[in-house]
Amino acid sequence: MSLSERLDLTRPDRQKQNKLRADPPETVPIWEHIDEVEAGSAQKMRINCDLRRPERPKCQVCRRRVQTSWRVCPDCGWILQQQTPQRHCIWVRVENLGVPENKRQMWSKILADAFSKVFSAFRSVNIFLTTDNPDVQEWGEDFTQVFVVAEDESVDYLGIASFSLSQVTKITAVRFNRICNASYLADLTLNQLSNLIANTIAYEIGHTLGLDHSDFHTDVMHDGLDHRVHSLMPPSFHAEQIVLMNHAIAKYKT
Repeated sequence: MSLSERLDLTRPDRQKQNKLRADPPETVPIWEHIDEVEAGSAQKMRINCDLRRPERPKCQVCRRRVQTSWRVCPDCGWILQQQTPQRHCIWVRVENLGVPENKRQMWSKILADAFSKVFSAFRSVNIFLTTDNPDVQEWGEDFTQVFVVAEDESVDYLGIASFSLSQVTKITAVRFNRICNASYLADLTLNQLSNLIANTIAYEIGHTLGLDHSDFHTDVMHDGLDHRVHSLMPPSFHAEQIVLMNHAIAKYKT
């Protein structure tokens, strides 16, 4: 092969060059190319990674938002991290009230309303609260009895309970006639009477679950229920008291 052939010194085709000048190849600016690459990477990241914020859990009782590391709800005292806790049975026994026949329907409504307030006050406590005879197969003889009675003894207390600090005890009594006398002297309405009955029962049950007296005058566990205060509102327990009662039950069941 000659030198001229190896160097290819022939003149290029002018028509071909003119066509290339008239129709230049399509080019993409570098910034658009970078944007496409970043958009593709972001789309792949969205596919591989779920960047949505996980929903925070809520308390089952008061529906407040709580942290996953919390053990107790700070508002209602509900145990958030629990493994099917064992409950303690509390039997509220209504006996010998001596209500006249013509007023039994009215008193049934008052007591039903009072019991519903007591049940609500203990909704976060690990107890089975009932006004019926406890099932022997489920509870045996292991339950606390709350006697609601009317007796002729001259006493100055609305109720009395066995008490041991931070421990579960088995018996308490509420003096129904003393509550009625206090209600009559204070001229309470039926709703206020219902509140006073509910607070008295809740107070005595609290003692059987290991709660001591409170220094706060409006607290349900204040030493000596005041009908001028505790007839104005249904019973309720704050978070610390609920935790103490649940702790006493757990210790009793182990």
